[in-house]
Amino acid sequence: MNIKTFLFTFILLIGLQLFSPSLFSAKENNPQTNIVISFDGMRYDFTKNYMQDGTLPHFKKVRDSGFFAENFRTIYPSLTATSHAAISTGALPEKTGMISNNLHKPGQKINEKNSSFFSPLDVTPIWTEAHKQGKTSATVLFPGSNPEEGNEATYSVYYGNTWAESALESLTFKRAESWSRLPKSYSPVKEATMAIKLKNDSNLKVHILAVDTSDNGKRDYDTFYFSTNKNTASAEIVKKNEWGSITMDLKDHPNIGFWFKLKETNGDLLHAELYRTAVTSAAIHGPSGFEEDISSRFGFLPIQDDDKALDENWITRKEYEEISERFAKWSTDVSLHIKEHYQPDLLMLYYPQIDHEEHKYLLVDPRQPGFSKKKSKRYMNYVQWSYELADKSLSEVLDSMNEKDRIFLVSDHGMEPVHSKISPNKELEKAGLLKIGKDGKIDTASSKAYAVASGGIAHIYLNLEGREKDGIVSEEERSKLQSEIVGIFKGMKVKQNYFQKIKTIPYLYKDWWDSVKNKDTSLSETATALGGMVKVLTNISESPFEQVIANGNNEKDMLDHKNAGDVMLIAAKGYYIAQDDDKTVNKADDLGNHGGDPERRALQPIFFVAGNGFQKETLRNHISTIDIAPTLYELMELDAPSFIDGKPIKQIVGQHK
Repeated sequence: MNIKTFLFTFILLIGLQLFSPSLFSAKENNPQTNIVISFDGMRYDFTKNYMQDGTLPHFKKVRDSGFFAENFRTIYPSLTATSHAAISTGALPEKTGMISNNLHKPGQKINEKNSSFFSPLDVTPIWTEAHKQGKTSATVLFPGSNPEEGNEATYSVYYGNTWAESALESLTFKRAESWSRLPKSYSPVKEATMAIKLKNDSNLKVHILAVDTSDNGKRDYDTFYFSTNKNTASAEIVKKNEWGSITMDLKDHPNIGFWFKLKETNGDLLHAELYRTAVTSAAIHGPSGFEEDISSRFGFLPIQDDDKALDENWITRKEYEEISERFAKWSTDVSLHIKEHYQPDLLMLYYPQIDHEEHKYLLVDPRQPGFSKKKSKRYMNYVQWSYELADKSLSEVLDSMNEKDRIFLVSDHGMEPVHSKISPNKELEKAGLLKIGKDGKIDTASSKAYAVASGGIAHIYLNLEGREKDGIVSEEERSKLQSEIVGIFKGMKVKQNYFQKIKTIPYLYKDWWDSVKNKDTSLSETATALGGMVKVLTNISESPFEQVIANGNNEKDMLDHKNAGDVMLIAAKGYYIAQDDDKTVNKADDLGNHGGDPERRALQPIFFVAGNGFQKETLRNHISTIDIAPTLYELMELDAPSFIDGKPIKQIVGQHK
């Protein structure tokens, strides 16, 4: 080899080292952690576009270092609780019991329901199986991992209680009395008291001391001490329009707290307002000392978001984002502390921000309430902000990884725009099957049916004798009543606004038109698109339901569970199902929703895998959320339970071997 060839080869090798994507820091002696991160609601198409335009550099880094799935699907129904149960167990809803985000169980009154997020799984999640088989596992806010419902990981952190809702407090200041160690002030020191009634019926008093630290000859209160005991030595000290926090311990409930900001004051404090978040806490379980460690290092679990405060103009959009960013930062910091100090073999964590913003701001369809191009652009910037926050959180996780670690990035479902909501209970009331008393409440003793809704689906329960508390429908009536309800909703039609339908065609057929411009479409695709346009323009009305299914025909696996309804409604594209409303059909409150057919493009989730020597590869075959757990079982050399419906992903386990 001559000197020129040698130098060229040397420079090329150095360049490859500098510019090839690398996930890992040089932490060779650390043990391996399999990290599973769920970004709730993260759409495949949005993620792909954001990676291309540079919005998601760290997701792109993972994609360029490992596996990226192009044909990944969630399960039916495409809801948060159901899909996360599938991710963590590898099983379908008929086995996990997570048939919806809201559960109605036998033995309850017909209108009673439970949150799936605070209900136990019927089969064992992988974090519990790993712990049983001698591995160390950890979960941080991952749906289904509530340690107070059993099946916990070795180390568990989950949502706790909301002790009081957020509020905008009006403060009345007067001359301060009985404080210890009053600070120096150039104006008379003043105080106010804020009383917060907590969920356990106790009252929390927060005392606020106002101090003027400016020697400018004016009454200019600029510094505030917040204390639960009028002791300035232990008080939280903040300036106006700065964030502060209060932490407290209740009996049997340590580390409860809230964040606040003094929003408006005048020089003499004749008028003052303070915004405070909800009072919240976390559920933390693990070996002795774990709860104390997390609580002392990171404080209380901050509120996830505050839509009401934003809608009521208590806070600005920037402050709203700061609340969400604080929650994401807390989740990340806790997770990475557990990874470093407790060295779990499996770590599963969860971020809800994308789902939340898409529910509220996915304004892209001209049929949606309030749609305009200007408003759509502004709202989609909010959605993009949530994706950027996900990328920022991911960057911190990647910085913590060593060469042995593996990372799985997944979402539970995508999100699609909705323009209308359907209230099946209003229709049941019209049919005389649901009775409302004089007090405006449901009369469970005389009602024959009730719908429990969640996103794009609803389960309708008959008030059966022997199954429901106060049941009145006999077994002999069951089949006839079931058929009647199916007929009601199969026959339901919604009139369409003709001019709105014309405006929506460019949105509905954008993908087809793009393929035409790129000369990448077939005659059959063109014929299908044109036929669809004709159908849109000629249909005066449409069904708001994609399917209406009677339990017992085995058409959907989720109906083969004791908690399933007697009739199931699945909303058509553009609709979601409201729990209760004053009309059967109404304008949507949410702009984005999910729960329907997971084959719909907008509901497609994301799936990336990288680490531990994996090479870049695109997964083009059909894989599902139920395939993640069996893949992890094989990678971690664990015995997989017999109830699993999914299969290990061949390319991933094959490359590992």
